[in-house]
Amino acid sequence: MNNILNEVNDLKKMILNSKEYIDYNNNLKLVENNKEINNIVLNITNLQKEIVKLEHKKLNAKSKEIELEELYVKLNEYDTYREYIESSKNLNKLITNIQTNFQEFFDSLVS
Repeated sequence: MNNILNEVNDLKKMILNSKEYIDYNNNLKLVENNKEINNIVLNITNLQKEIVKLEHKKLNAKSKEIELEELYVKLNEYDTYREYIESSKNLNKLITNIQTNFQEFFDSLVS
């Protein structure tokens, strides 16, 4: 049993040392430290809240939705943000593949 747990701990270390995780973590830090990106993200969040309130009151939110789309376009102009999104997708793919492999293995044990 201890051997299996040691192997699981090794897998955790491998994930933390993987290119996918390292890239993601580096890009996350760059995004977190970029005031312009964080400002846009904050504005997006606030606009999303405004849109929900307007829609809840059954009011027209079209102008706010257009403003929101413009902010998304502006956000995607930042290489730092696009690289963060790409590294996030790559890390998620890695994690999903690991989960799928384990799930298939565990399913085969009880079949």
